[in-house]
Amino acid sequence: MTKREAVAQGSVEEEQGMDMTGTAEGRRESHRTKRLRIMHIVNSGFGRNFSGQTHYLFSLLSGWKDEDVVLDIWGSSVRPLNIGSGSTDYKLASQLWSPGRKSSSGMDKLRGYIRQFLFLATHARSFDMAHFHSPGWGSLLSPLLLHLLGKKAVFTSSLYGSDNPTAVKAAKRGRLAVRFLRGFDGIVALSPLLAEDFRAFGSKNVACLPNFLALPSLERGRDAGVREKLRTELGIPLDAVVLLFVGAVIKRKGIDLLAESFARLAQGHSDLWLIAVGPNGRKEVTHHEEELVRAVNDRLDTACASRRVIWTGTVRDKNALVQYYSAADVFVLPTRAEGLANVLIEASAAGLPIVATDLPGITDVPVADGETGFLVPVDDVDGLTQAIERLVTDSTLRTKMGQAARIRSKQFGFEDYHRGLKTFYRKVAGLSL
Repeated sequence: MTKREAVAQGSVEEEQGMDMTGTAEGRRESHRTKRLRIMHIVNSGFGRNFSGQTHYLFSLLSGWKDEDVVLDIWGSSVRPLNIGSGSTDYKLASQLWSPGRKSSSGMDKLRGYIRQFLFLATHARSFDMAHFHSPGWGSLLSPLLLHLLGKKAVFTSSLYGSDNPTAVKAAKRGRLAVRFLRGFDGIVALSPLLAEDFRAFGSKNVACLPNFLALPSLERGRDAGVREKLRTELGIPLDAVVLLFVGAVIKRKGIDLLAESFARLAQGHSDLWLIAVGPNGRKEVTHHEEELVRAVNDRLDTACASRRVIWTGTVRDKNALVQYYSAADVFVLPTRAEGLANVLIEASAAGLPIVATDLPGITDVPVADGETGFLVPVDDVDGLTQAIERLVTDSTLRTKMGQAARIRSKQFGFEDYHRGLKTFYRKVAGLSL
């Protein structure tokens, strides 16, 4: 019998009631110790694109050790960010979606929904609760089937303006979609603003759980030796001031705003460099914004600043990603929309002062304005440039804010997140906490 079969068999035995006393107290004890099996359901693009969700889920599953709540993941094979070296594919438990060509035709989507529903029905004995991470119709309709099968369904909301009720309602067929969104038995919201929106729309069991630090090695702080080695390899002077951006090179992340600020500052600060970690080509990300990337590079060329900008492309190896944090002095994320960016937690743990967009109820969770960095209005290039320059020209301020950021990052530990998520699952399942 395989380990997976043994776990499933053990769960079936618990469900059948192994309490031999037959007493009310015995039944309550069995109820308290029932093992919950949670199946994370991921979409067809999971793992093939640079994604904070991919990073988070693999970190969650690799770090989760709990006899009462068992986590698993179902979908197509993916290339992980934090399991092993990142150079080999991690094969998931089952092949639900074909990793072949992507199609957006209505018939293909319908076939995808049917495959998903058949999968849920066929493997219903393998899990107690399904956890969804995409607001597509396949996810929205799944609770109807799961409830008929006696299962629970929960949903994680990760991007304000996309998968929260207000945004969903504003989209095509939005009123209907919101009705189905209320069908989930529980909601995990990454930030207070997301949680507030779900509660206002009448969702039940809403838990605000900001993500945890998915790069635990950053808890040791930046490595001076790694900093010197990587800068030498990249051709960056050891005394240069290095800005770091981590994220997809897309408009939502504000890479155009960062390029404009860097172009302005580079003319007066010859020691200023920028490292941009993230996909910037069609081969790396399906939603590549070619015109934006071209405009960004043209602006940098015009300012004669291109030679001091390093585009790394996608970095899947967690150890390599940690090295970039060690090589930097200031972290910048002028994003236009987020749920709660994992990279802000990572940058804080690395002891980097942060300049980010002020998204109340979102970015102010990991970043304390004026204490661990600066928060500037959305699309405010002047404010972004001024905030970055304050840190570029004041090494004492960089150190002070970086130290405060490390202290603040302690509230995003894995143990606290584990405890909060476990409590959420058991509450949704109606089990004793």
